[in-house]
Parts: sequence; structure tokens; C-alpha cells
Amino acid sequence: MEFILGIVIMVVLCIILGVGTDVIVIGALGLLGLIVLATAVFFIVFMVILMTSKKKEAVFSGVAKRENGKFKTAVYTIEGREYPCFFPAEPKFVYKKDKTYRVMLNYRLGRVFDRFAITTCICGFIFSMAAVIGAVWLVLWIL
Repeated sequence: MEFILGIVIMVVLCIILGVGTDVIVIGALGLLGLIVLATAVFFIVFMVILMTSKKKEAVFSGVAKRENGKFKTAVYTIEGREYPCFFPAEPKFVYKKDKTYRVMLNYRLGRVFDRFAITTCICGFIFSMAAVIGAVWLVLWIL
């Protein structure tokens, strides 16, 4: 919400200061392009982490809030040790307590990708790459 309010204030200030509409539109498109690029980089990083993770059998332990995190995450037990998921937990009704799942464990970071996180990474990667390709095509078409 603050982000949108900040953008509105900047646009109003630009109009008051006499900045042309074309410059405002180019700036807005540039900001949108940076957001698309940042999203693509985010999903590329997580796809690399996912591809370097190992497939393991894990038992769902519950949903808990990480020590320094804002969101609750699913926690899985693998070989007697608990590992949180990379992404926030889905609604509680989609998890079954003490059920065995196949997850991707990243030993270096000490976190897992469950089936929901894997789906999020793959779909996010595909859609963000499509957005980047579309943005590049649009820029080349305009030029």
C-alpha cells in the first residue's frame, strides 16, 4: 500500500513540477521492467537452489513460525532433524500430520522444498521468464 501511495505522490509531484507525460510513462515502464527483472532473478535463484537439493523422504511435523521469520512455514522431520520449508505454509487443511512426503532438502541452507514450494518455483520461473521475454520483445518493438 505504501508503495502505491509513494508512486502516486511522485507522479503528482512530477505533474506539479511540469515533467512531461511521456517521461512519466517511460519512468513507470522502467520501474515495471525492474520489478519483472527482480521477480525473474528471485525465481532463477530458487530454481538453482531447487536443482541442487537432494530428494528425501520426510514426515510432516507441523506448521510453525521461524525464529526470525514473519510467516508460518511447514516443518518436516528428516532423519530425526526438523527442517522448515523455504516458502510460507499453505492453509493448514492441506497438510496431514505424521504423513510421509517426498521433499527436496538443501543441506547447505537447512531448508526443504515441499510439493507446494516446488510448484511455486516451477510456475514462478515459467511465468517470470515469459514476462521478461515479453518485456524485452515490447522494448524492441517500441524502439
